[in-house]
Amino acid sequence: MKKIAIVSTNKSAWGGSEYLWYYTALRLKESNNIDLKVSIPRWKDIPPLVKELSNKGIEVIYNTGTRNFSKKVRWIIKSDIIYDYKNEGFKFLIRYKPDLVIINQGGNTGGIDLMEYCLNNNLKFVTISNVANEAKWPDDELNKRLSKVLPEALINFYVSKANLKLTEIQIGQDINNAEIIMNPFNVRFDNDIAYPEVKEFYYMANVARHEFYAKGQDLLFQVLDEKKWRERNIIVNLYGKGLHSYSVEKLIRYFDLANVKLNGHINPEEIWKINHALLLTSRYEGLPLALIEAMLCGRTGVVTKVSGNPEVMFDNETGFLANAATPEFIDEAMERAWSRRNEWETMGLIAKQYIKKTIHKDPVGVFAQKIMSLLN
Repeated sequence: MKKIAIVSTNKSAWGGSEYLWYYTALRLKESNNIDLKVSIPRWKDIPPLVKELSNKGIEVIYNTGTRNFSKKVRWIIKSDIIYDYKNEGFKFLIRYKPDLVIINQGGNTGGIDLMEYCLNNNLKFVTISNVANEAKWPDDELNKRLSKVLPEALINFYVSKANLKLTEIQIGQDINNAEIIMNPFNVRFDNDIAYPEVKEFYYMANVARHEFYAKGQDLLFQVLDEKKWRERNIIVNLYGKGLHSYSVEKLIRYFDLANVKLNGHINPEEIWKINHALLLTSRYEGLPLALIEAMLCGRTGVVTKVSGNPEVMFDNETGFLANAATPEFIDEAMERAWSRRNEWETMGLIAKQYIKKTIHKDPVGVFAQKIMSLLN
């Protein structure tokens, strides 16, 4: 029986970067000749999905500090610190002796300790990088470490060509053992969601977690603060929550934006039953599922020209690209979109046709097959 260990190194919180390994674990467990263990940080909020892993017979191991340990040191250390046991958290790998370790990273460098651990203990591994950020550059020491271990992976998986290229630039060398993968989306591949009738308002959806440094809602609000946008019949619906949810709400009040509505988490297909276009003002990305889902539902969008966005959305054809994540460029792209608002439905249909020809309808199945091929 082949053995696989899946380790998430993203210590901040469960998010979109966790779904590929999660659904792949469930898919692989269906095979009778695969044994699986999953190792995750002890996030502040453990999602119910983790329990489903246990229900399916997949052992879940925590690779950061335990609750008992945190209680003992809370009186001398701030309670919001995550306790990182670099070696202790990974020792189960030595006992388990997996045939393959899947290292999942929220970014493109967070798994470095585990990569080195696998290399030092003769464990075969692959990496998954979900984001690369031009503003988060590895220092010289991290550059040297990454340059040594990335070539030793069986494969380094990236979610966009742009993320791979940026990582190569950040370390100053080619990553020849790299492949591009797709994260699973949360709408039906063959959905037939109709374009909503335009009555009084045009509705644009910002589908993004509340994190200013990544998703740039502050940039969007600065644009919407302009007189012309206040006077237009447009409503911007925000979907999601996150680290800056309080600050998002406060900034909406600060700018007194009556045309911005907070909606929390909603099923993506329900979002596209009422919204006419996507609006993403990200400072950096991997390849946002919100964009893939919008296109699959037949929607055009205004997005920043960062990371994987221009790999799937083409300016003035299937959507509108802001040349940079600044209020000026976002406003320029939104202005072009607004001038062609009567074409949004047609552009959305073109976007849908393109994305369905470009991506696989079962990203989890594709990734699971890649993993199985490495085992064989």
